[in-house]
Amino acid sequence: MARCELLDATTIVAFNSFNGEVDNLPEVPHLFVEFEGLSDSDVTQQTELAAEVLTDCGGERIRFAADEDERRRLWKARHSTYYAALALRPGSRGIVTDACVPLSELADIMFATAADMEELGVIGPMLGHAGDGNFHCILLVKDDDPPEYTEALRQVNHRLIERTLSVGGTCTGEHGVGHGKARYLIDQFGVHGVGAMKAIKNALDPLGIMNPGKVIPIFGP
Repeated sequence: MARCELLDATTIVAFNSFNGEVDNLPEVPHLFVEFEGLSDSDVTQQTELAAEVLTDCGGERIRFAADEDERRRLWKARHSTYYAALALRPGSRGIVTDACVPLSELADIMFATAADMEELGVIGPMLGHAGDGNFHCILLVKDDDPPEYTEALRQVNHRLIERTLSVGGTCTGEHGVGHGKARYLIDQFGVHGVGAMKAIKNALDPLGIMNPGKVIPIFGP
């Protein structure tokens, strides 16, 4: 398996609207899987096995790309996700969350996050690198949104991270800690773990001039 990407129904709705093609995708969650192998028969064997597993798990309308043009057309839904999401709220920008959980927890975490967004009235298409448990919400915000809405966005992200850490996941799968997630490091790594990071940071950067204020924002003993 080369790639395994999950797009939720909201993402597919956004893509269909943004794409403008006649042959829209069914507006339900989609799993995009790409296989590679040493021969055509090797790839065929993998796709047949995947189709069997997906069908057993309730998957429907399984579709295969027969050539390169079809493959590119199907993957377009994934590759245009960010700009398609922005079109759901014209004039918005996207704040992309980033969490990673054990694969056995991925579905439950995504369902719970979707429920949070519905409860709080937040628009946030979700997509995931389903092969490694890493997933993102594209939370749509405008500069003139009322404080109540921006607080709702923060709550979605906070609940997502707290829930992720509770099942042994990480607050960042690939985007990094930066400013926004530094507050969660002690919850994830413990006081001693963060203390070790701080000691290394202070040893390498005693003046605090290398990317100041990021990840480990407090210096000193």
